[in-house]
Amino acid sequence: MNSGMVNIRELAGWELDDYEYRAQTFAREKLTEAKRLVTMRPTLEQPNVLVAAREITLGAMLALHADRPDLLAEMSGLSWSLGIVDLRFLIAFQRRLTFRSEAPPLSIPEGNDWPALVALSFGSAKPIECELIHDHSTRTVTIRSSNPNLHIRTTNDAASPLSVQNSGPFFEVACFRNRWFLRDGYHRAYDLLRAGVFEVPAVVVHVSNLEDLGAAQSWFFPEEVLFSETPPRVADFLNDDLVIEYERPPLIKTLRITLEETLAPATPIGEPS
Repeated sequence: MNSGMVNIRELAGWELDDYEYRAQTFAREKLTEAKRLVTMRPTLEQPNVLVAAREITLGAMLALHADRPDLLAEMSGLSWSLGIVDLRFLIAFQRRLTFRSEAPPLSIPEGNDWPALVALSFGSAKPIECELIHDHSTRTVTIRSSNPNLHIRTTNDAASPLSVQNSGPFFEVACFRNRWFLRDGYHRAYDLLRAGVFEVPAVVVHVSNLEDLGAAQSWFFPEEVLFSETPPRVADFLNDDLVIEYERPPLIKTLRITLEETLAPATPIGEPS
């Protein structure tokens, strides 16, 4: 696992959270100026970010991905469709973007290269890269990875009830309380906006709570910020006046599973044991 430092771009125009890895050496006056710039913004009037398809064949391109098993699993229980969105108007619930110097640069297609843009938004699932440790004495399985998006998901397969997965490879936009958010794909959005490519294919999700939006974690912007008059936007990550930069060590995510077996008298299904 790489030991080199990683670079952080963090939105600074809103109150900072309690982040133990934030360097203490950034210019404090920049926070004051970033907040001042945000207060000078007009009240958000967010348009519908959905864009009409540019050509008839684009619908066919998207349809090729609509029945992918990994997409259907990712969107299970949600109301969703596939479409084209404008990145410039999306609200960001993530505070920080992490950049690793060893990561190869993302190849950004031209704005009218729809086959390449579809491939960028609906890529193949990334391979699972992790370290697996089995402690027989404690009957514990430990999974360690430098990928912060690694997680364990339950399945409907009794033979394999748990599955280790990455986040989905899909570019996702969500509508919640009549506001449009980037749900997944922040690094791709950053590179696309920097290259001047604004309209991209995406999974379009309509949600009714922060959990389904994906913004319920403590390290994201809180709901009162997201629904303020001047919320953070994805495009703000490109504005150096609204961002602080610093380095931190790479982090390792650890997942632990402990096996416990018990025997107890059988009870009818539905009754407490």
